[in-house]
Amino acid sequence: MSKKQTNEGIFGAADRFVATFFRGLERKAAGKIIKQAEKAKLPPDAIKLMKDIEDRSNELQDILKKITK
Repeated sequence: MSKKQTNEGIFGAADRFVATFFRGLERKAAGKIIKQAEKAKLPPDAIKLMKDIEDRSNELQDILKKITK
C-alpha cells in the first residue's frame, strides 16, 4: 500500500469522525465519539480540539438554559 493511499485513508476516517462528532454534539454523544477517535489514532491535536469544542458546547448550553428560565 502506498503512502498516498494510507494518508487518504486516514483523512477519510478523520473526516467521518469529525462529521459524526458534530452530529453527536446535538445528541450528547460526543464523548463516545471522542473515545472512538482516540482508538482510531486520530492526531492528538484533533482530539484535543474535539474535547475543547465539546466543553464549549456544554458551556453554551448551560448559559442558554439559564437565560431561558
